[in-house]
Amino acid sequence: MEFKTLKESELEKWFYHCASVFGDNQNLDYWFDYFKRHYFNDPFKDINSIFVATDGSGIASTVRLFYRKIYLKGEEITVGGIGEVSTKPQYRGIGLASTLLRMAIDTMREKKLSISILFASLHNFYGKFGYKVLPREFCLLDRNTFRKYYESKIAQAGEVKEIKLSDNDIEIMDEIYRLYSANFNGPVIRNKEYWHSWVKFEPKTSLGYFIEGRLCAYLFYRKNGKEVIVLEYGCSDLSSKEIPLKEFIKFIMNNEDAQTIKYPKAIGFELTGSTELKDNSLMVNLITPFKLEGLLIDSTEKLMDILTKEPHKFVFWGTDNF
Repeated sequence: MEFKTLKESELEKWFYHCASVFGDNQNLDYWFDYFKRHYFNDPFKDINSIFVATDGSGIASTVRLFYRKIYLKGEEITVGGIGEVSTKPQYRGIGLASTLLRMAIDTMREKKLSISILFASLHNFYGKFGYKVLPREFCLLDRNTFRKYYESKIAQAGEVKEIKLSDNDIEIMDEIYRLYSANFNGPVIRNKEYWHSWVKFEPKTSLGYFIEGRLCAYLFYRKNGKEVIVLEYGCSDLSSKEIPLKEFIKFIMNNEDAQTIKYPKAIGFELTGSTELKDNSLMVNLITPFKLEGLLIDSTEKLMDILTKEPHKFVFWGTDNF
């Protein structure tokens, strides 16, 4: 077995490998497009950060390293995201993914990235490498609960419309994002290229909240069966940030055949009757010690302590998932 970084000439084979493993050889077109999109639409991509194990006949296992920065206590912190971890069934249990993950961690250390994050259900596997679960809080709101609440409220002056993310929309959204998301711990720091490549082309429905023709808030969501999942929210008026959110939810309830809406609790809209959920898919790991507000963060435990002290301040938008 050879362990190496991927070559440009091997990209198509790599897309197919990821698609076949993640899709269990089902819906290959969907998964192939997913991994191809997440490679070519990523402005921070580096083919030398795709690690593969090959057996001479093809790819047996792979791990990809994503480069990001996030807001943490108002500061910019470098992040290495782990994704596309996939091993063909016949090669599982012999340590291929472990070797590749060590290669990715060594690369992050060489580049002095501060922390690493990943999304996974195999907590024990990643725990061996120092990753710890960072619980996230979500709310689940059903149609009847919201309708009873909303009917008692005064109608608002704003208008909700579906938008297509034109250049002008993205420019305004970027301003809103910097104002709103920078107040949280966890949101990805975006540049214009990232907005125009990754954010614009991730599958979703995009809504805008307009007052006198001016875009004041936006929301991204996707529908999964009878459930709507809020991927991201931003509002330019922090003093009344719940008002557009309520209008967005009303719009979705009126236009989608959905029974529930799931959204991050951090965005601050809680109703009596809504259900609170814990999500344990996100894991974090300290890679390189760094200072935050004068405190040296030199262990994953210290990092976890900071992040869990203010769970209502942590959010990682679904738009940025990898």
